[in-house]
Amino acid sequence: MSIQNHTPVTFLTTLLLGACPLGLMRAAQPTAPMEPLVVTADRSTGSILLGKELDLFQVDSVANLSGLVPNFSVVTSDTRGYGDILSMRGSANALFFSPPAVGMVVDDVPMGDTCSYPAGLLELDQVKVLRGPQGTIFGRNGAAGMLEMTTPQPTTGNETQVTADYGSYDAWGARLRTGGPLGAGFSQTLQLYHQERDGFIDNSTLGRATDDRSISGGLANLYWKPSPDTEWRLRVMAERADDGAQRLSRLDSPNPFTVESEIAGKSVMERQQVSLHWTKEANWGRLKSITAWQNWQLDPSITDLDLTASLPGFESSSTIIQDQRMWTQEFRWESPQDAAPWSWRTGVFFMNQASSGDAMRAFPVKMPPGVWVPYSERTLYDLDQWNLAAYGRASYAVNPRLSLQAGARVEYVDNKIDRTKTAASPVIPTSFLPAPSVVRDDQGAWYASPELGASYAWCDTTRLYARSALGIKPAGFSAFASTPATARYDEEVAWNNEVGMEVSLPDSHLTFSLAGFCNRSDNYQLNREAPDSTDFYTVNADRVLSLGLETELRWQPVAGLTLQGSAGYVNAEFDSAPFDGNAVPFVPEFTGSLGARYDFPKGFYVQTSLRMTGATYFNEANDERFRQGAYLCWDAELGYAVGNFSVALFGRNMLDEEYYSFVNPQIRAGSPGDPQLFGIRATIGF
Repeated sequence: MSIQNHTPVTFLTTLLLGACPLGLMRAAQPTAPMEPLVVTADRSTGSILLGKELDLFQVDSVANLSGLVPNFSVVTSDTRGYGDILSMRGSANALFFSPPAVGMVVDDVPMGDTCSYPAGLLELDQVKVLRGPQGTIFGRNGAAGMLEMTTPQPTTGNETQVTADYGSYDAWGARLRTGGPLGAGFSQTLQLYHQERDGFIDNSTLGRATDDRSISGGLANLYWKPSPDTEWRLRVMAERADDGAQRLSRLDSPNPFTVESEIAGKSVMERQQVSLHWTKEANWGRLKSITAWQNWQLDPSITDLDLTASLPGFESSSTIIQDQRMWTQEFRWESPQDAAPWSWRTGVFFMNQASSGDAMRAFPVKMPPGVWVPYSERTLYDLDQWNLAAYGRASYAVNPRLSLQAGARVEYVDNKIDRTKTAASPVIPTSFLPAPSVVRDDQGAWYASPELGASYAWCDTTRLYARSALGIKPAGFSAFASTPATARYDEEVAWNNEVGMEVSLPDSHLTFSLAGFCNRSDNYQLNREAPDSTDFYTVNADRVLSLGLETELRWQPVAGLTLQGSAGYVNAEFDSAPFDGNAVPFVPEFTGSLGARYDFPKGFYVQTSLRMTGATYFNEANDERFRQGAYLCWDAELGYAVGNFSVALFGRNMLDEEYYSFVNPQIRAGSPGDPQLFGIRATIGF
């Protein structure tokens, strides 16, 4: 299911002439200058998405950010982040066991592996999407880019906001946000949320939809300012998702939203985070300490692997129990906000990440003389990682127009694996079963990541910049591999180079950016399946080259009208045998968005938007059977907002476009994207 009559050139031309509503303004307010794109001497190319922009653009998950920022994409199987692949400029994480290519930080708290990223978004002040290596300004390494999210802080007065929505598939949700002072230097913020819906996938064998979704959670912050220059913050977050089957259907199915599975499927996920933040302000800069503990649990994830009605005892299924516990400590020193001519950010970072799992795969096997019998394989594993890093980036203003920057990161990473795989069958004698395979190994290494950059103000409205940096994804182990040799993977080293320009015309309420990049990745980490086996592991391709362009436009031509567009094109290919010239899997050839919003004088508003994703392969062989062609999704919203009240009618995927957001070549199944959805949302504040 794809759009075959749209080429990258057509999309890019359209995007450069169009725009999309990321810079949405509050209804019934006069036009104001839009938040600029981020291109400064001490931060690399990035985009700022404000909280209200995310709400009004119906962005309620990390996956919804895909395509809103050039060359940023999320491949998702609708499992709350488990198994998601985030890519930036041609670099992506591997499934399940590999370092993230795109790191994530929420309120200065770093997330763990990509599989444990939260799929939904809290109420946010803003999201910064930073492109290129970010290991010189963050404790948690972002080898290809970074998502930096911040939630609202308490205001000087007490405020409360309640939002409720209802829509297709009996979807409904409620959200409460409150905050304000408590007295004696204390203040607080609180978010509570619940969201649920009926499933999209109809199971004809069980006679019902099986991929229902339900999630509840909350975030609480307690602030204390014992003095004007000192602040303490205690942050507690918890959520639980109780979902049905993974959204999967067979690729050869005439209807991607229909399966014939005899297994209902289930996925239960919990997340807890506790962090303590201390900030000290002084004339010499800002000192921060962030101590964080978090626990992520998947218990269980049950999936039918053949998605058909099998005979009892001959089912093909997967049951996974997995958890990840992480403790981090970061000390950070930042220069004063208006420091000149020098500005800097430096720190030290410690992380201990422990993951464990219990994975069972059951499937029939053929035994002589051609008789099928039940069979299962069980994998128990423990992965432990220790990370110690020092980082820093400094900028120097040579004159009012020219700024230079330099940075470096030095870190030591130690990984250990303890893994056992056993086989069982109710009818095969133990002596005929494979012997248990055991993998116990450890490896440690030092890594260094330098960077250089420059920014030049060509004139009052135009700034040019260039940057060169190394991004490193450390070596590690795959738990779904049976031998020490296949379990090990090496570090990936990417040399990233970019040049670009930013144009800002405040009087015209317009900003525009254009950038080009050339990246070379050695020992590129990617997924591979072992033939005639249930093994699934991370390997290293010798070399990958990524070349690309990206552009963003924001414009408010008249009062009430907001336009925005973005487009990114990347040619990410293997530059070594055996797949020399093939496209890197899970990386769309291009991404883009365009749209508009208009606020009428009396509080009514209307917005419409398109998101476009280019052709994507899902294996390194570029098998056409596992390729999703280019597609677009059209969303729209009509609403009324006045004072602290708003109500809106919204539609998603208005054209009911059919596409796969994820394809699993091993089981020849895919995750169909969201179908056409409609709903109503109301918000009141007091």
